[in-house]
Amino acid sequence: MSVLAHIGRAVEKELITAIVAAGKGTQLTEQFREVRGVLSISHHHARGVGAQRIRTGQMFFQERDVLIIMVESEFADSIFEALYEAGKIGEPSGGIIYSEPVIRGHPMMPFEGADW
Repeated sequence: MSVLAHIGRAVEKELITAIVAAGKGTQLTEQFREVRGVLSISHHHARGVGAQRIRTGQMFFQERDVLIIMVESEFADSIFEALYEAGKIGEPSGGIIYSEPVIRGHPMMPFEGADW
């Protein structure tokens, strides 16, 4: 993994966003944080309202983990494919993944000593 205080315009990069089943975010973050070409990785838990109603006035909530991975462009396709497989995104209700080019960014990595 590149150790950069600021990931500027000199490095061609892409941002891969994967929305996966709740509980997989930490595992995937640990699995991909040392992969060659990963510049920055982070995840968070999200909850959204589905289209289904349980009862009148009550909505059905979906909970997911969202991974945000900044990668060097030359490794983007292989990391995208590996994340697709590891996150089981191709399975029913497995999630969604997409990639987009970025100009610059700042690294975000999991804090080793975090107790939260």
